[in-house]
Amino acid sequence: MRATIVYGFLGAGKTTLLRSLVPRLTTIEPTVLLVNEFGMEGTDQVVFASDNLVVRELIGGCVCCEVRGELLVALDEIHKTVGPARLVIEPTGLASPGTLANVFTSPVVQSIVTVDSLLTVLDASNFALVRDSLGEFYPRQVIDADLVLINKQDVATEAQRREAREWVRSLNSLATVVETVHCNVNPDVVVAAIRQGSPRMFLEDPRQGTDAHDGLEVLGLQRVVVATDGLDTEVVERFVQELAKGTYGEVIRAKGFVPAGSESHLIDVVLGDWEIRPFGPAPARIDVIGRNLASHEMEHVVTNGITEFTRTT
Repeated sequence: MRATIVYGFLGAGKTTLLRSLVPRLTTIEPTVLLVNEFGMEGTDQVVFASDNLVVRELIGGCVCCEVRGELLVALDEIHKTVGPARLVIEPTGLASPGTLANVFTSPVVQSIVTVDSLLTVLDASNFALVRDSLGEFYPRQVIDADLVLINKQDVATEAQRREAREWVRSLNSLATVVETVHCNVNPDVVVAAIRQGSPRMFLEDPRQGTDAHDGLEVLGLQRVVVATDGLDTEVVERFVQELAKGTYGEVIRAKGFVPAGSESHLIDVVLGDWEIRPFGPAPARIDVIGRNLASHEMEHVVTNGITEFTRTT
C-alpha cells in the first residue's frame, strides 16, 4: 500500500479536508482512511462514518508511541481484509514527522506500507500563536510537506495571511502552497501533489530519530473528557462560550457532541473561536485539550446545569 500522511495541529481543518479529499481519491483508486485520535470514541471517527468512508481508527494514544502495536495490527488488517492501493493517515494533531518517521521506516511497517506523500494544513488566523507555543514541533510539519494548505483565510487578517505565507516559504520552497477557506481546494491539485510527493526528507533526515517524544505531557497539555448527557440548549451554548473565553483554563481545542432530542450538536472550539452545528446521533461527550484545565469545575457546571460560573483559584 502507498500512504499519504495528513498533518495539521488541532483545529487547523484536517477533518474538513479529508471529508472532501478521501471520496475524490476513492474514484481514482481503492482508499482507506486511518484515523488516530485521543479518546475512547474519537469525534472525527463519528464524523467520517456519517460520510460512509472506509475508516479504521486508532484510539487511546498517539500513533507514534502508545499505539504502535495497534498500528501494526491495523495496517496488517487493512492490507489483508481491504487491500487498498492508497492509505490516508490522519495522525493526532499532536504528532510530529520526527517520531512518525521512526514508525514508518521500521522494516515491519515498510513491508506493508510505503509513505509517498505528506500534506499539512495550517490555520492562518492562529498559526503564529501555535508556532510560538510549540517550538520546533510545529515547523517540522511544514518542512516535510509536499502540499501546504494555509486555511481559514476568511477569518485571518491580511497581516496574518502574509506572515503565514512568508513563514511557510522560508521553511519549504518546494511544496505546493494553497490558501483556502474551509479547506476548499481543487482536488486535482491535491492529487497532483500526492503523485509528485517525495518524502525522502521525511524518511532520510538523520535528525528525525532524535526528535522529542510526542504527546500531551511533552507539550505541556492535558486532556479532560466531559459527559454531556441531559444538557439543554442554553447551558450548552453558555458552556461552549465559557470554554472559548478561557473560564476553565487555556483551551486549545475542544470537540465533541451534545444530545439534542433524537439528534445531537457538534461542538468545536479552537483557540477562542467556537461553533455549534446540528449533527446526527453521536456519543454524548466533549474532549477538551489545553493547559491548566479546571476539570472539576467543568464537570460541576455540566452536571448541575449552571450557566454562570466564576472560576476559583
